[in-house]
This record gives sequence, C-alpha cells and structure tokens, in this order.
Amino acid sequence: MKRLFITLLLGLLCHGAQAWDDGTAAEARALVDRAAALMRDLGPERALAEINNPNGAFHYRDLYVTVYTQRGRIVAHGALPHLVGRNAWDWRDADDQFYVREIVARAQRGETGPVDYTRVHPRSRQLRVKSTWARLAGPYVIACGAFK
Repeated sequence: MKRLFITLLLGLLCHGAQAWDDGTAAEARALVDRAAALMRDLGPERALAEINNPNGAFHYRDLYVTVYTQRGRIVAHGALPHLVGRNAWDWRDADDQFYVREIVARAQRGETGPVDYTRVHPRSRQLRVKSTWARLAGPYVIACGAFK
C-alpha cells in the first residue's frame, strides 16, 4: 500500500512538473497584450527590438511572441530572431492549414483567437495542437500561442 501511494504521488508530481513547463493560454494572451502595450508606448522600432530578444520578457517557457506584417512577413520573433524577414504567409501546419493566414485574417477582423493548428512542440519534438491568440497593433499582427 505504501509503495502504491509513493508511485501515485511521484506520478502526480511528474505530471505537475510537465504542466508547469508549458505556458498557458492565459499567459499567451497576456504576452500579446503586453507586446501591444509596449508597441503603443515605445513605438514599433523599440518594441520590436525588445520582442526580438530571446532572453527578454517576450520569451517565457515555451511561449514567445511573433509579430507579422498583415501579409505574413515576420518582423519580430521572441524565440528565433533569425526568422525575422521571412515571409510566413504560405507556411502550413501538419494538417496542411495556412495557419499564419488565418491568424492574420482573424486579427484583421478584430478577433483575438484562438487559431488552432498542429506544430512540433519545441521540447518534446512531438506533434501537438497549438492555440494562438493575436491582435492588431497598427500595421502589425502580434501573436502568441500555447500548446494544448
């Protein structure tokens, strides 16, 4: 009986640690709102520089902010700044969905999300559903997603 209790306790602790590692939907939405406020307060140039810092405030656990033009060009990426300048308009997920187009279209309609699509999780390297929230900030679309 004692062994069963210890096994169950360890299982719960390990499950809790995994849940702690992944950012939540609420945290993703909050990062989008913080990035939009920064863009408003500091202007695009300074805000985009801060968002592009992979050690900065817009890369938290497995969450990161991405900023697109309204035609899908990446102008800031909180985890992989080397993607800046790439056009993601035609990027598809594992289910052949043009997910960046959908993120941009919803933001243009004033919808904040989520847009669900399938991506490889950065740590587990397994395909998982990611839900992304986005909003317009001037000519830009600010987005952040959380894995389910």
